[in-house]
Amino acid sequence: MKLSMSSDAKTKIAAVMGPNQRLLLSFDDGVGPFSSVGYCSLDTSFDLIIVDKDAETPDYDAMIDSDFGPVAVKGYSKTYMSEHMQLTENTTFHTLQLTGDSEQLDPNVQIKVMSGSTAE
Repeated sequence: MKLSMSSDAKTKIAAVMGPNQRLLLSFDDGVGPFSSVGYCSLDTSFDLIIVDKDAETPDYDAMIDSDFGPVAVKGYSKTYMSEHMQLTENTTFHTLQLTGDSEQLDPNVQIKVMSGSTAE
């Protein structure tokens, strides 16, 4: 499984990500400290979470390759992903959009920088 990123997406991420941080691609299903939506939501939703390298993230038990190196994900959330995914800028929402092999997975992926258990 691979997550590619457009140059615009890389620029957005690099602007807020420090050298001692790492990425999580978070399936927003209500599981874990970074998820607020419940599983019963009708939309598939993802967030790109930036955490400290030493942050404890036990729910994120699998890795996928990306242009920024390994990205942690909840292993079971791979069911909602595609083998080849792409993050590109969504100029309508000023966020990112996540597309898969032949589908749009989430048109509104937000980048969230976490410090402890709260967003900065």
